[in-house]
Amino acid sequence: MHESSEQSIFLEALDLESAEARAGYLDKACAGNAELRASVEKLLGAHALPENPLDHPVAILAPDSTQDLSETLQLNRPIVEGPGTLIGPYRLMEQIGEGGFGLVFVAEQQRPVRRKVALKVVKPGMDSRDVIARFEAERQALAMMDHPNIARAFDAGTTATGRPYFVMELVRGVPITEFCDQHELSLRQRLEIFTTVCRAVQHAHQKGVVHRDIKPSNVLVTLHDETPVPKIIDFGVAKAIGQSLTDKTIYTRFTAMIGTPLYMSPEQAEMSGLDIDTRSDIYSLGVLLYELLTGSTPFEREQFNSVGLDEVRRIIREVDPPKPSTRLTTVAAALSTRSATRVRNPLPLSSAVRGDLDWIVMKALEKDRGRRYASASELADDVRRFLAEQPIEARPPSQLYQLSKFARRNKAALVTVSLIAAAMILGTAVSLWQASVAFGERNEKDAALQKALQLQQEADAAREEIAQFATTMKEANVLVTSGRAHVDGQRWAAAYADFTEAIKRQPNYYNAWTERASLEVKLGLWDLAARDFSQAIELGVPDDNPANWAIPQLFLLTGDTDTYREYCTALLQQAEQRGERPSMSLIRSCVLASDPVGDPEQLAEQAVAFLAEMDDEHFQQSQRSPRFAPWDRSGPPAGGPPAGGPPERTDGRPPPFRDPGRPRDGGPLRPDELRRLRIPRGVILYTTAIAMYRAKRYDEAVASLNDALTDDRWRNMQPVYPALAMAYHRVGDADRAREAFERSQQEIDALTQSMEQGPVGSMPIPWFDWIECQLLHREASILLTGFAPADDPRLREIQQRGRSQIEAGEASF
Repeated sequence: MHESSEQSIFLEALDLESAEARAGYLDKACAGNAELRASVEKLLGAHALPENPLDHPVAILAPDSTQDLSETLQLNRPIVEGPGTLIGPYRLMEQIGEGGFGLVFVAEQQRPVRRKVALKVVKPGMDSRDVIARFEAERQALAMMDHPNIARAFDAGTTATGRPYFVMELVRGVPITEFCDQHELSLRQRLEIFTTVCRAVQHAHQKGVVHRDIKPSNVLVTLHDETPVPKIIDFGVAKAIGQSLTDKTIYTRFTAMIGTPLYMSPEQAEMSGLDIDTRSDIYSLGVLLYELLTGSTPFEREQFNSVGLDEVRRIIREVDPPKPSTRLTTVAAALSTRSATRVRNPLPLSSAVRGDLDWIVMKALEKDRGRRYASASELADDVRRFLAEQPIEARPPSQLYQLSKFARRNKAALVTVSLIAAAMILGTAVSLWQASVAFGERNEKDAALQKALQLQQEADAAREEIAQFATTMKEANVLVTSGRAHVDGQRWAAAYADFTEAIKRQPNYYNAWTERASLEVKLGLWDLAARDFSQAIELGVPDDNPANWAIPQLFLLTGDTDTYREYCTALLQQAEQRGERPSMSLIRSCVLASDPVGDPEQLAEQAVAFLAEMDDEHFQQSQRSPRFAPWDRSGPPAGGPPAGGPPERTDGRPPPFRDPGRPRDGGPLRPDELRRLRIPRGVILYTTAIAMYRAKRYDEAVASLNDALTDDRWRNMQPVYPALAMAYHRVGDADRAREAFERSQQEIDALTQSMEQGPVGSMPIPWFDWIECQLLHREASILLTGFAPADDPRLREIQQRGRSQIEAGEASF
């Protein structure tokens, strides 16, 4: 126990820069133990001295030992890295961080592209087996992540002196709590950023990694196009679940304490044999949410600084912190100074936090991890329920609580029930009144008449409310129709204003949500579109609505893999319950992810069946005698279809394919539409090939993809090239794989240039084809090169142009 305390205190003291801070910390941590204090100070003094090779003892090896002497003898190497030093293709610019074992620099990558990155390298003399193993574990943890809100790893290697380093994304942000206070974010805005952090943590957990040190300084926030973007950094003490992050052995002492005490879970503070799992991160997220709401952690920093390490551990394990609303109420000074920045609401800050948010935070901070949220996504879902004024799951809901939430969401339904009840009561009252007349009981007759009059007034009020509901629904319909007309005229700001006003008039009208989401897709605002489509799904938009057929691709692009999988699974189950096989568009959505939804072999067979139906003789005959050309929506031109096929674009590229009757925003077609709308055979071949690829039938996938490229009727075959690159790679044809990958990059560059140079809202191919092209190219890049492609600044410019239209629409309110 003494050795573990000595190591923990030494490592904590290394992170303190000033001598005064270290001395103050040692006074509290050693708690009067002079022997422990002297031992730690000796370690700190040795660490500060210039290292000498003679200071490193040589281990005496057994005669029959096979251990390499170089692994035992650690020769001193002076620190040679500094501004201007080259490490591989990276030139160091400035040091921005230093921990117990590593240095972090801002570096400029020289090739193959020039950009600024963060480079982390092991300190000279600290390259022991355990330190290198932990260092490689952090690098591997970052390499496993593929999420927009987690700092990405780009490269790794060793310096000229043999010490390992790795290169990661440079995050120029500030801690999340400081960002929220500096920008005076409202309560809703803070909670929305927090749910984004939860989704990133959930992604890490799905990759089998527990962070173990979630705190504000490891959640940095930057502004991208005026939008706050949180990034999780520092996986230095991350832990793998069920598998090792590195092939080197990492030994965590039985009684070692890993993490930051203010954000540490009880099981981390226990320092026992209890395994640390994802629920430890849930506790840390609860502390982070507590601090975002109140401005302080559940346990005050001064309280921990005034006691020894053992007492800190006891407090974390045994003492229940006050609820956030209680903390705000009892600390008057905190309330008076923080209310202006914590929430923009005329109600007191404690009132805004009291209730649902108290329950959410305290469930995440449960001492018994079995009573916490099971996952970060469950925590985020409960916060979203609070924002949507839906019942939360953090406490057993009482009947009154459920009824109050139901009433807020279903006013129209309650009015209808009240009207029926009023009618029944009125009928009863009239019957009683007639009985009173028959018996000559005047007093009872008067009472019944009075009751009838009262109920009549209530019925009149109910009818008035129903009439008001019908009026707002009619107004919302008019606004949606007007917005569609503005979309057709490319008056984006006016269209957005109409759709938003329709939502305000009738929030439960899912058509208004889908129309606004479709507009946001046109403007390249994928995150906003995914949010609005999610709301439409919650409101019960039919799954056979054409506007919904490509929603799963949108969820996948925005990094919301949980919603993507849940939605695809629900659609597969609905098809099974109806006794139908999945539609071709659903198969296409399910196999787009590298980890497909459903059985990939079964999906591949169903896709092959669709292809066989398309190739039957009857359909071939209908293809030879079309009523009108597939690129013409209005009908056949005079004299039949134009000679030579569809008209060519002025930029030399074929026009985007538009089938007659195709959904408004170009969504993929259902199987029962294939014959009626004559979808190109290449689309079916492409979908079948992707399904075969996911089923590991790579040779068949290559054949189908090459066959798809021969279909002259399919004008939007850009997604074929990244898929073909991956398929060629899997069959071992590296040259063709590289050629297909380069063609994929050329197609994406051409499409991006077309959108950049074209008017706002223009897209040369249907938006779901663009999404699939981006996702498959990213997957191909990781498979062929080991790294994801760099972000294209032109896409941010295109999104900013679209966002300016949204802002113009909002300004018109």
